[in-house]
Amino acid sequence: MLNRKFYLSAPLNIEGWEIVETFERFTLYDEFAERIDDALELILEGQEHWASHLTDGEWSAESIRVLANVRRLSYNIRQQFERSRDDLPQCIHWTIGESSNSAITDSQYIAALAIDRACRVIETLERWLSGFDKDLCAGNCENLAALIADASDDFMELVEEVRHEQPHLEIEAREAAADLMGAARHYMTLANVYASPLLSSADKIRISATARKAGNSSAAIRREATIDRNESICSHAKRLLSDGRSEREIVGIIAGTDSALKLPSGTAKLSTKQIRNILVANRVIS
Repeated sequence: MLNRKFYLSAPLNIEGWEIVETFERFTLYDEFAERIDDALELILEGQEHWASHLTDGEWSAESIRVLANVRRLSYNIRQQFERSRDDLPQCIHWTIGESSNSAITDSQYIAALAIDRACRVIETLERWLSGFDKDLCAGNCENLAALIADASDDFMELVEEVRHEQPHLEIEAREAAADLMGAARHYMTLANVYASPLLSSADKIRISATARKAGNSSAAIRREATIDRNESICSHAKRLLSDGRSEREIVGIIAGTDSALKLPSGTAKLSTKQIRNILVANRVIS
């Protein structure tokens, strides 16, 4: 049943509208549209990590090669990470055999892995949706587009009948897509952490170790990053206190700096109330 020809071999060149145009012809597209859109958004976020390799609309040969190798060896990378003490970027670097002189950053390596998982979400759903349509039209799909557009009661009854004949296949596709999406978000969270200029190399390695223990839990990574953010805010406040600044001044000053960023590599900042709560909770101010 599964069509295995659909493969996103050039993830840096993916255009969301092209994917949607490909999927819109499927009978059950509307039920999976949100999942597909979510995966496309993650791919776009991953592409933004690689923006330094884009010149005049063309991706560098190095970026294309690394993405292709990460896609091809992504499960080997995961196995290496699970059994190694190296952090994730080092595991990716080692597994794909990239030169030590490579200009690829740690966050770009991890973003490539997030892109791979998001691509696999789309590929998994394509196999299910295209396979379903083949079963629906018994291999003769010339008139399927017209039937979908017409959406008569008889046709919709046939759709439900075919779904009820093979519910396990749909369940498997949905579960696989959900697992892959969780992994994609997990890796993108870690890529954002590694892109942060506020965290030291030791902090990033520690957070990577947390990621190894947490599996696909992005929440655990965010908690670790939040601890580092709060420590940075408190250290900043203590320096200002030693310079004779008032508590009110301290909160306002920190709010205007990168110490107040909610997430590593993000742009949204904590409010002055949130900053004050962090300082009070850590007994820096009263």
